[in-house]
Amino acid sequence: YKVVGWLQEIARNSISFRRRENFDFALDKNDHLVKEYLVNREKHFNVIKRQYIQLIGFKILITASLLIIGGFLVISREMNIGQFVAAEIIILLVINSVEKVILGLETFYDVLTSVEKIAHVVELDTEKMETKEPEFCYTNIQIVTDHLCFKFPGESDPVLSNINLTINPGEKIYLDGRNGSGKSTLIRILSGLMQPTTGSFSINDDTYRKVDINQFRLHIGTILHDETPFEGTILENITFKNTHVSDEQVKWAIDSVGLGSYIKSLPEGLDTMIYPEGRQLSSSNAQKILLARSIVTQPKILFYEDPLDKMDDDAAIKIIDFLTDSKHPWTLIVTSKNPYWKQKCKRIIQITEGKISNDITQ
Repeated sequence: YKVVGWLQEIARNSISFRRRENFDFALDKNDHLVKEYLVNREKHFNVIKRQYIQLIGFKILITASLLIIGGFLVISREMNIGQFVAAEIIILLVINSVEKVILGLETFYDVLTSVEKIAHVVELDTEKMETKEPEFCYTNIQIVTDHLCFKFPGESDPVLSNINLTINPGEKIYLDGRNGSGKSTLIRILSGLMQPTTGSFSINDDTYRKVDINQFRLHIGTILHDETPFEGTILENITFKNTHVSDEQVKWAIDSVGLGSYIKSLPEGLDTMIYPEGRQLSSSNAQKILLARSIVTQPKILFYEDPLDKMDDDAAIKIIDFLTDSKHPWTLIVTSKNPYWKQKCKRIIQITEGKISNDITQ
């Protein structure tokens, strides 16, 4: 059940685990749980062995009883030896046949169910991954889209049409528009989570190489709608056990989002376990953990969808001031209902019915 529970956590937080280091953490934890499962499976197998021995003993007892009763009937001449042998053979054959049918049906149904579920998983489209470690590192990330369009499979109308954007390093951008205008879709394409239907999405970097999605994700931080903490410690939720993240970086991220006083109040501090979906946390603290996670590696680009919608105004204003401060070199692209973002971001892009209707630099 622990293995299945963790797989559900990975599936529920699939966006959070897209980065290579985060996915490695997920695999390592899964390996640990599977190892525990195998140990307990061996213990369970011993129980099954004992049960089979008991079943065999029971069958021996029944067979011996039938032999004794049949022998008594033969001796008392109420049954001849031929009838006795025939009756014993038939009874044993019936018992064995019924048992085999029952055991066989159980196995047959298990196999059918397993094959159906496995087929559903393996037939899903997979993301194309690089087969070798990249030999370069993005230094200056400038995002460029050229006539970018996106349409969901099976839909006739596009969600985004003819998007032409150039996003320079360090820009603080607010995406404005009504619900359903295409803001979230654009953020997910720019963050590499979705691929455009037509047009291009490229990164102009001094390496002049094609976009390596794994390498690109090393330099971005994201918070998307409905993203929540996963089952694990607070430290694991922030760092994914990334060995390159120092204690100083963790402290800086925690203090920057105003999470320090809460963690200090916990008996186990950063080692406090979080339940799935962060059920024991307040909505505000859950979002602060996600914010700390997104900035702990000091990424070059931040992609946010309503990252502060569950916080009180004072806390939200402090965090917005921090994230939009010009001393932080990261690029920020955010969509939110909080109007204070609009005041602090230097560039506002208006999205109307899937198209850029206005692009203003303040």
